[in-house]
Amino acid sequence: MTYKEWPFKEAERIAARLQRRGKNEALAQTGYGPSGLPHIGTFGEVARTSFVLQALAVVAPDVPSRIVSFSDDLDGLREAPSNIPNREMILPYLGMPLTSIPDPFGQEPSYAHYMNKKLREFLDSFGFTYEFVSSTDVYKSGKFNEGLRRILRKREKITQMFVETISEEKRAAWSPFFPICEQCGRVYSTRVTAYHDDTEEVSYVCGASSPGKYEACGHEGRASVLDGRCKVGWKVDWALRWFTLGVDYEMHGEDLMESARLSSKIVREIGGHPPELFKYELFLDETGRKISKKIGNGVSIGQWLRYGPVDSLLYFMYLKPQQTKRMGLPLLPKIIDGYLELMAKDAGGEVDSPAQFIRRLSRGPRAGALAGENVVTYSLIYDLLIALSSTDPDVVKGYLLKYQPQVAENLEYYEQLIREVITYYTEVYLPNRHIEEPGHAHDAALSAFECALEGMEEDAPAEAIQNAAFLAAKEREIPMKDWFTTLYRLFLGQPSGPKVGTFIALIGVERAMEKLRAHLGANK
Repeated sequence: MTYKEWPFKEAERIAARLQRRGKNEALAQTGYGPSGLPHIGTFGEVARTSFVLQALAVVAPDVPSRIVSFSDDLDGLREAPSNIPNREMILPYLGMPLTSIPDPFGQEPSYAHYMNKKLREFLDSFGFTYEFVSSTDVYKSGKFNEGLRRILRKREKITQMFVETISEEKRAAWSPFFPICEQCGRVYSTRVTAYHDDTEEVSYVCGASSPGKYEACGHEGRASVLDGRCKVGWKVDWALRWFTLGVDYEMHGEDLMESARLSSKIVREIGGHPPELFKYELFLDETGRKISKKIGNGVSIGQWLRYGPVDSLLYFMYLKPQQTKRMGLPLLPKIIDGYLELMAKDAGGEVDSPAQFIRRLSRGPRAGALAGENVVTYSLIYDLLIALSSTDPDVVKGYLLKYQPQVAENLEYYEQLIREVITYYTEVYLPNRHIEEPGHAHDAALSAFECALEGMEEDAPAEAIQNAAFLAAKEREIPMKDWFTTLYRLFLGQPSGPKVGTFIALIGVERAMEKLRAHLGANK
């Protein structure tokens, strides 16, 4: 069978790799940097990898698969995040491994233990199936030792590969190894000065300060490259994971393309095989800027879950991962509409469909609650709130039940959706609202439209209302774009909105006439 959806294409690559290498199990890896809390990118990487392994279960049903969520918690902390409590207590520990830094939250043995716990809670809350792996544990247990020995033996070739990618002044001092200073405990302040192959050790000096952050202690010593006494740098570390764990598949962002190429060369040099790699594009905010935790643009995972269904986030992660997509609070209603419409239209059981991937990864009774073509969208409920100027969920539900009776079939779902839309309306729309007036250039057409509505029943069908709006403009040769912009400004105070006929059918003909009369009366 030929499958069209991207997870199946990836699953077929994994299946072919396993056959080539004579493996009977697939291991996928996702990475986490525990210097900060898990975020929407963390979610996306695990969700997309899960989609691929779902597809692999169809392509190769006899092949077991698993996801390792690897925490790089032996990494040194370069700066203290601004959004943690007791930030000042962290400052003396900058440059040290995250598992050697006290927990500023006062709950766990270290900073990394707290963040790792949050990662597991985060992934567990979405029902992901994964295995958590700590970098510190793997280094100290000796599991990385064989790979570290190979890196030591191949250091000259690895160095040659690496120094081609860095500036001239850094090349002479570069080493794949970063000893953890036995005096001050820092990892990125040390510099290797000699190698001792017979004892598998390096000599080092703790002499690389970070101005304004921490000072190197100046200690000179020797350290084994084994058992967690040394860490290797990021690109070498990535290759070391692939070699030691036997990773078959990993996703990475567009920003790590060069790292992926170099790590692939390094893992081959030490006798391993790079995994099948999948590059996804990074997200942009609504203005086209890259999403940045420091800037705080885009949508946080917490915001998304406050304002919309979790499955809509799965939907967003599923869509065309190798194309740049915009995300931002102003775009959220449209994104969620796409999810609602997809789930409503695709109620069938085809294995190769986006809706089915989302349903298989969903949790709870809300998953797949919609069916049929007459879905009431997030935007429609949002625009209803603007028109009603009400945040009473019972009032909104009453309007929906009266004018969109199909919501009764999935009432529990829509009650939750109404609460989410109200939260979005209250926290996003109201603080930033800018009401656009309709102007009076089209008052003659508005008057004709009001007369047409006066001859209709309160529950007139949306199609009849839409036709009346269309004719009012056509008979006066008003460009349709200008005309509907005027209607949206009149009813919603903004230049765009849902189909006018559908919207008026939702709020009722009488309320629409009240809006029209108020505007026309103000102009008399």
